Amino acid sequence: MSTDLDMVPNVVIEQTWIRKIMSNDNSEISRALMDIVWHFGPKGLNGECCENLSMPEFLALDKISNTKHCPVQDIGTALGFTKSGATRIVNRLEKKGYVEKKKSYDDARICCVVITQRGGEILDTANARYSEEYKKVIAQLPKELGSIIEQSLKAMAGALNK
Repeated sequence: MSTDLDMVPNVVIEQTWIRKIMSNDNSEISRALMDIVWHFGPKGLNGECCENLSMPEFLALDKISNTKHCPVQDIGTALGFTKSGATRIVNRLEKKGYVEKKKSYDDARICCVVITQRGGEILDTANARYSEEYKKVIAQLPKELGSIIEQSLKAMAGALNK
């Protein structure tokens, strides 16, 4: 069976990994993904990333920063939480000074969330550190493999967000 990996010149890839990818036993791949998520999550980078944010708080803050006048319900939907669960996360972010709650311009019954300057600074710092760390990790790999990994991660993220 030919794969995209066969087209990568001068890259040695262990055949056991290829067999694992093609088989139904993906436990090693799942573990590798968990290691990556842990390393690049808010508590990764030796705890120097995101001050006191949990992963759900970090993801909610990112969603809020990318959505103008973000309704709480949209945060819940994006994270797979109930509106009540999203409200608890928003309340914690508000207490930390990272977001503010506002009434919707269109419907005063809807609570929207906007990111504060402090919240934006936290995200900017986190994104810069993640980018720097990503570059360090990818630099340790053959250039061709780095490109395949980047494409694969983007494809996986796209598939998860459908």
